[in-house]
Amino acid sequence: MLKSIRKTLCVAGLVVLSAAMLSAQGKPKVAHNNNGKSHGSVVLYTNFVGAYPFWDTTSGYFVDGANFFNQVIAQGFRVSNTGPFADTALALGIYKTGGSASYVRVKTYLMSDAGGVPGSILDGPLTQQYRVQPFENGRGGGIVQFNCVTCPTLNGGSSYWIAALQDQARVEDTWDFSFSDFSSPFAFNQTGTLTGWYAVPSGYIRSAYQADGN
Repeated sequence: MLKSIRKTLCVAGLVVLSAAMLSAQGKPKVAHNNNGKSHGSVVLYTNFVGAYPFWDTTSGYFVDGANFFNQVIAQGFRVSNTGPFADTALALGIYKTGGSASYVRVKTYLMSDAGGVPGSILDGPLTQQYRVQPFENGRGGGIVQFNCVTCPTLNGGSSYWIAALQDQARVEDTWDFSFSDFSSPFAFNQTGTLTGWYAVPSGYIRSAYQADGN
């Protein structure tokens, strides 16, 4: 079933998650200027693997505006020890093949957990450190770092979310796949907001990212 869903809905290797399908079947359809700040000193979570490039440069989920699917993607992680949040790094691209206008900003947030989906905003929009490159550049775009603004303390044993949203109607970004992360939590919506989430079950590939603390 999963294989046929992906085959049907793939657009040039990118995947559109459908709220209608998820509601009906319980499953989703599967689409340098550093500013003086460095990565956090502690890796809280990462699904980057292997040698560079350590993410899937050929496929990903859309994060796009109202002229496309208005899709928002969120990936969750759990922290082991209490400490301040520092930054997150996402594998992102601009999907020019799909007709996207050029735009280098993606709104990215740290959010609390609310029963397996994103809850309230804890920090963000986070400060974007690098430009988003075209998906078609042979690397699926590239890694883009987002630094904390208020840098809240994360509690050991608790779950949190990184959510990516594009509020420019004519822009279609990609959040590229990880290589081997089929776990949970994973959520999305197609409302262009940070509410109305649908939880994606384990078994679907997650987006590639890392979250750091200090």
